[in-house]
Amino acid sequence: MKEFFSPQAILDAIGTYYAESIFITDGEGTILFINEVAAERLGAQREELLHKNVRDLMAGGLYKQSSTLRAIETKKESTAALSPNRANPSVSHSVPVLDENGTVRLVITNNMSAEHSQEWTRIMAEERRATERLRRELDYLRLKDHKVIIAQSAAMRRVISAVDAIAPTDSNVVILGESGTGKDMIAHLIHERSHRAANAFISINCAAIPEALLESELFGYEKGSFTGALSKGKIGLFEAASGGTIFLDEIGDMPLALQSKLLRALENREIRRLGGVKTIPIDVRIVCATNVDLQAMVREKRFREDLYYRLSVFPLQLPPLRERQEDILPLAEHFLQSLNEKYGTAKVLAPVSVQALLRHRWPGNIRELRNVMERSYVVSPGASLLFTSPAFGPDAGSAPSQPAAHPNGEPQFDTLKAYLEDAEQRYIAQTLAQCGGSVTKAAERLGIHRSVLYRKLHKKNPASQAQSL
Repeated sequence: MKEFFSPQAILDAIGTYYAESIFITDGEGTILFINEVAAERLGAQREELLHKNVRDLMAGGLYKQSSTLRAIETKKESTAALSPNRANPSVSHSVPVLDENGTVRLVITNNMSAEHSQEWTRIMAEERRATERLRRELDYLRLKDHKVIIAQSAAMRRVISAVDAIAPTDSNVVILGESGTGKDMIAHLIHERSHRAANAFISINCAAIPEALLESELFGYEKGSFTGALSKGKIGLFEAASGGTIFLDEIGDMPLALQSKLLRALENREIRRLGGVKTIPIDVRIVCATNVDLQAMVREKRFREDLYYRLSVFPLQLPPLRERQEDILPLAEHFLQSLNEKYGTAKVLAPVSVQALLRHRWPGNIRELRNVMERSYVVSPGASLLFTSPAFGPDAGSAPSQPAAHPNGEPQFDTLKAYLEDAEQRYIAQTLAQCGGSVTKAAERLGIHRSVLYRKLHKKNPASQAQSL
């Protein structure tokens, strides 16, 4: 019994089943191998054509020009348009095989029908257009989603320092933090400061996509894999992000069954499309984010321990907004500036709004601050941005306490330092009011840097510590 994978069996399979014309000649143009499709296009039997010279076929009028003979003469690849006797035009491409002395030993020739050649041309043109469209969309999204990261607080400066340390590496990162703390922005920053910055950054929310579709979104699928699948199949995000970064937001919501496939992809650096049989190598960096306690989920068997350690090579904890007081006013001014630019206005923070911003606890973090600023912008009719009571809940905090007063009505202080700090706060408040609530203008008038003014504004009023005499 003939061995199924023997060289002869493989040649027989190519000769019988290969869908395009192929034949091989020696260095003189004599046919050593020809398949059924090539023989059919030439209007002859394979046995009749074997050992015939290409020059004899041309002399017999089977075709007018030969890429095979041209490849023998030039010792270079050659292409020619043919017109076989069965009126089935095709394009012939020949590749010479040279020995160590530069002599042509073999010529491998492939003929593609004009119909198939046009189809391949059409498919390649569509792929180029799709690739170019995807590149334009990625460039647009990269510009559209470009965000300013404000880090004047010590807590955020530590985060940025950590980003600078890990961004140049390919280590996987898990970003931890409450909802609204800007985990997606830090993921963008890691990508932008890495050697992958010129390639794709693709974000996917694991909680927003149904479990049945998440696998196909990540890994892609072959045609006919499931009802409703595209006829040509679809590449997954791991393939689309080749050379770039994938951001898996809400990783704690990924189903357990998919967690094992993600782990295998990370360990083997390859994926397999849904319904596919071949593996596809991948080159992506994984950045994840979650607002849940992954270690607790591991203990409760709701998150794979091996995947947790694979992903959390470098865990990065983001502080809530209430722990980065120095950033509240810069963020608020940034959001207000964006609104002013969008609508062509020049609104500024009212002094009372500055104090309200600093007193609020911000349970929704930066997302809440952005929404509050937009809502306050809409409901404030004048040039000063005023917060309405619905913008803050019961945890907004009360007004700063005042120093105890002497019977004559004047506040009393137990130290000169307390008195000077209280006078400074009053002078700052007065200047802010004169500048319409603009921290930038007030800082210029006071002769200090804006960041210094921010720090002074968020400090607790020292007068609240004063004791009556």
